[in-house]
Amino acid sequence: TTGSNSQGIGIDDVSIKPCGTVSAPTASNQAFCSAASTTVASLTATGTSVQWYSASTGGTALSTSTALANSTTYYATQTVGGCESVTRTAVVVTINSNPSAPTGSATQTLCSGATVAELSASGSSIQWYAASSGGSALATNTALVNGTHYYASQTSNSCESTTRLDVTAAIVSSGSWIGGHFNRLVECF
Repeated sequence: TTGSNSQGIGIDDVSIKPCGTVSAPTASNQAFCSAASTTVASLTATGTSVQWYSASTGGTALSTSTALANSTTYYATQTVGGCESVTRTAVVVTINSNPSAPTGSATQTLCSGATVAELSASGSSIQWYAASSGGSALATNTALVNGTHYYASQTSNSCESTTRLDVTAAIVSSGSWIGGHFNRLVECF
């Protein structure tokens, strides 16, 4: 029905459409590394127009720039057709510490033809790089170059160390003497 009020402004019928049931999005607990700047924008859930809250009911949606806190539960909703889910999916966030650099000898003497696979460092899930930061891990069959620095990282709880062990490769041929406290003849095969 269309009508007008005393000021001559037209009024149309208003219909209210019930939302029905919108299910909560799907998500699971999530882990991040402490070295990363993790915010609500880092959280993932499968759904439409997902919003995150700090409570299981009520409250206002969190800003995507809100920093995540360790051992904290966040709650996700989704909005479909203008209707937001009443129920929320709980997600527990764990923030793991990045490990320190692995340990090892700063200079490693190896035979001519040695590869990255022969470098040694103590830690877990060691990866070798050509730079002290950034870059891609070297392939294990990469030939070592005498006097070149190689850098090792380690990974624990899916978090890679932000600092790296600096190792200089000392490449020698068979019959070379290695200096130091115990001089010895290197036998390379």
